[in-house]
Amino acid sequence: MKKPQTINWEALVNDGENYGDSKGELSPGEKIIFEAIKDNTVLKIQDSFLFTQKRQATAEHGIELATLIANFEPIKKIKTLILTHNHLGPEGAKILTESAFLPKVTYLHLGSNHIGDEGLKIIAQSEKFSEVQLLNLECNGITAEGAIALAQSPVFSRLTSLNMVDNRVGDEGALAIANSDTLANLTYLHLGGNRIKSDDAKKALKESKKLTQLETLKVF
Repeated sequence: MKKPQTINWEALVNDGENYGDSKGELSPGEKIIFEAIKDNTVLKIQDSFLFTQKRQATAEHGIELATLIANFEPIKKIKTLILTHNHLGPEGAKILTESAFLPKVTYLHLGSNHIGDEGLKIIAQSEKFSEVQLLNLECNGITAEGAIALAQSPVFSRLTSLNMVDNRVGDEGALAIANSDTLANLTYLHLGGNRIKSDDAKKALKESKKLTQLETLKVF
C-alpha cells in the first residue's frame, strides 16, 4: 500500500498561494491560517474578515477557528499568537489550551474575544501559557473574579506586560493584582477603563510592594 505523502510544512509556510506539492490537501480555512503565519513564528488573525471574505465564517466562527488552529501542525514553531475580534469565548480558549501543536508562546493577544472570567480561569491554569511574557486580554468582559484568577495563576510568573484595558475588574480585581506574587515581574500594566474607583485601590497599585518592577501603570 502506498504511504501517504508527508507535507513539508517548513518549505510551504509564507509561500503565498503556492502550496507546493500539498495538492489541495488544505481546507479553505486551513489555507487562511497557513497564510497568516509570518516567518514561522507569528500567527496573526485580527478578525473574521478573511473568513467572511472567503465565505468561511459561521455563527460558530470562534470555536471553529480555535479548532482549526489547535489541530494545525504548522503552528508548532510560533512564538506569537494574536487572535482578536474572533468570538473565541471560553470554549475557544479551552480548545487552544488542549492543542497538541500549539507551542509555549511568549506573546499572547486574545483581545475582544468574549473570553470572560470563565475563559481567563482556563488560560490562567494552563501550562501551555507558562512562558508568556506579554499578555493582552483587553475588552473581554473580565470582572474581579477573572482578575483574582489571573493574580493567583500558577503559570503567569513570567509576565512582564499585562494589558487589561476596558474590562470590569473593579476595585476588588485591582487589589488582587496589586497583591499578586505571580505578577511580580510586571514592568507594564494597563488597567484603564476597568471601573477602578476607590483611591485605596489606585494607591495599592501605585505603591504595591509586590509589583516593584513596574515602570508604566495606567489606571483611569
